[in-house]
Amino acid sequence: MVNRIISEVVEEVMLSIFGRRGFESILRVMKEKYNLDLDGIPSNPQVFSKALREIIGVGSIIVEDLIVENLYMKVGLELRWRKGYRFPDYINDIKNSIQLNTRKALG
Repeated sequence: MVNRIISEVVEEVMLSIFGRRGFESILRVMKEKYNLDLDGIPSNPQVFSKALREIIGVGSIIVEDLIVENLYMKVGLELRWRKGYRFPDYINDIKNSIQLNTRKALG
């Protein structure tokens, strides 16, 4: 469930920034060069981050920040920017928080 939410938010943010053709072009390069598709991003956020940086340059930081902000809003968690944290750290925190909350809810 959490992986699907992450993939959806990545798609929403990237579509809003790059449009359909740009988004599909970026995904195609990620698939060909990094063997990473949209569904693989939640499991490999560090590969996504590296690939995005190599494809679009320093602007990748803005894209990653927008993904993180939208993701935290979507799952209802408070976002606290942390010094030294990078995109994969935030993705892993979200996954851990949701899994912890799910376990608590199940008893």
